[in-house]
Amino acid sequence: MDVARVCSDLVRINTENPPGRTDEAVEYIAGILESLGYLPRISRNPDGHWNVCAGPRDCKLLFCGHLDVVQAGAAEGWTHDPFSGVIEDGYVWGRGSTDMKGGCAAILAALEAVLDERSISDNLSRSDARDMPDRPSGVDKPEGCDELPVSVAFVCDEENGRADGIQYLLQEKAIIPCDCLVAEPTPYLNPSVGQKGLCRFRATFQGTPGHGSLYPFAGVNAIVKASKFIQRIMRVTEKEYAPEEMMSELVRNSEDAIAQIFPDADVARLLTRITCNPGVITGGEGTNIVAEECMVALDMRLPWGCTPEAVLSMVANDTFSPEICIESCAAPTCTSPDTALVQRLSAAIEDVYRQPARPILQWAASDARFLREAGFRAAEYGPGEIHLLHAQNERVNVSQLERATEVYESLIRAYV
Repeated sequence: MDVARVCSDLVRINTENPPGRTDEAVEYIAGILESLGYLPRISRNPDGHWNVCAGPRDCKLLFCGHLDVVQAGAAEGWTHDPFSGVIEDGYVWGRGSTDMKGGCAAILAALEAVLDERSISDNLSRSDARDMPDRPSGVDKPEGCDELPVSVAFVCDEENGRADGIQYLLQEKAIIPCDCLVAEPTPYLNPSVGQKGLCRFRATFQGTPGHGSLYPFAGVNAIVKASKFIQRIMRVTEKEYAPEEMMSELVRNSEDAIAQIFPDADVARLLTRITCNPGVITGGEGTNIVAEECMVALDMRLPWGCTPEAVLSMVANDTFSPEICIESCAAPTCTSPDTALVQRLSAAIEDVYRQPARPILQWAASDARFLREAGFRAAEYGPGEIHLLHAQNERVNVSQLERATEVYESLIRAYV
């Protein structure tokens, strides 16, 4: 299987979220799985929000990837059309190539390689080696996939956290707790074993309308309330949280890795402090009217030692008592570096790159948080240009795709 070509094919299927349709991508992947001898199980949720699973439910190792991508935006500024999937200059170009259709392609390529290897071995064991060619002929499908203790799940809805993707599979018990590799992009020597917490909410402020010419002597402006709230809430980023002993080494590893990706970032603040992004603000009825209502949407990422409940309590007790609407909340999570999954994954990385693997913590969020909450031992590792996540000219290096495939192959063999 040409992993770059599979990645390119997936990029050419537009799965922007919103609207989040993944039906065409699921059908493409289901076809590959069938060619490998699997019986795909497709969950056809409304509006094309499809998922596909294959392999035994009681597996030892689950590979997981999401098929939806963030919107590409205007084509201006892209070297190639964002859904062209062009393979050029050693890269596959396009939206989703790094996040994370490259990882999905590598999963499929690794499965084929291991199944093909087992098929050759089985055929050799049944025949006199002297009479066998270098590669057996007439084998249309690899054998043994039913005996392989490895399953896959390709899902929708990761980019905006709706319930039709991994949460649906967990609710329906289509997948059950085991070791799980999420093929999100990571630095090539750094599997991610934990993620900061998430607190995403909307705060709505009420004012008293009046004629704009009389403000601030008459009326109460909701926009001014919101702006003062933002100034206060941003102060939470000044407090540093001391990580527990187990987390300290992971934090140091992470700071080193982040510094390589984002050399201008204050990495210490990123992992041991709350980050707060006021992403959307809307309000007011007209320039000559004192604003009656204003809404601010905030995205906060929480370090270990900080809980969503503490943050929301602080917000609810703000001077202006905003109305809070919670969109998504999750505490920080971590899979111990001592688990078999992380040990085997690290060994697979070292086997391919001949350099030490150093587990890190993730500053963003992914489906791994839902998996850990459900009892899975989850880690992330995959190919990609991390500095181009959600950016124009997103692309993935073909050699990274091939190396990630080799890492996944090695990991599968560790479970067989």
